[in-house]
Amino acid sequence: MGKIITVKNNKGGVGKSWLTLQLSHVLSILEKDNGLNNKVLILTSDSQNNILLYSGYTGEVESGLEAMVTKNECTEIRIRENLYYVPLLSNNFSRQFREKLKNKVEELKKEYDFIFIDSVPTLNIDQDFLNLADEIIIPTFYDLGTSEGILKLLQEIDTTKVNAIIPNRFNDTKLEKICGENLKESLKGTKILVTEPIKQSAVIAELIYKGKTIWESNSQKVSEVQDILLEVARRLILEK
Repeated sequence: MGKIITVKNNKGGVGKSWLTLQLSHVLSILEKDNGLNNKVLILTSDSQNNILLYSGYTGEVESGLEAMVTKNECTEIRIRENLYYVPLLSNNFSRQFREKLKNKVEELKKEYDFIFIDSVPTLNIDQDFLNLADEIIIPTFYDLGTSEGILKLLQEIDTTKVNAIIPNRFNDTKLEKICGENLKESLKGTKILVTEPIKQSAVIAELIYKGKTIWESNSQKVSEVQDILLEVARRLILEK
């Protein structure tokens, strides 16, 4: 059975979609014990479908999660080998749709080794995705507002599901370092991994512009980010 990973933060703009793509791509590259690669699916509750942009997909999007759930259509888009994405065309979710969604995700777990959910916090479906999740990944910034938001979020969700917190767009300022130390201190005694921060990078910005992931770059400036996310990916595999 596949594992469901929800990428979650109540604050927008912290890199949820980008990190979802990077983590799902590396898991699709890694081999299982049987020598086959993991088959990975990305779902979203964001009708902007930024993951298609970040992955460089330029094809037409005619149907998505709605048709998959209500009509049982195959709406997956292949964005890399062993990596698929289901777009979303509307943010209007009925109660009936949400019930069918839960059943559909359970079916998908039989086909995919990992299902990532790029979750938007303002929608009622967000709670459904949190309930379905086996693991939760939290992207963050090291600033006062976002750090406080993380602590509040941890009071609202099942913290035993939280695998890792990934600080993003780090500029190595004194305030960021203080926020990072405070966050780590507050998580002492938990099993939650706080990774090394991902630094603000022009190389990553260029990869995004080109529709490439960090796993498609040989730049030494990206290798540090690869190491950070590979650590998270391996934790997801080990705890599967």
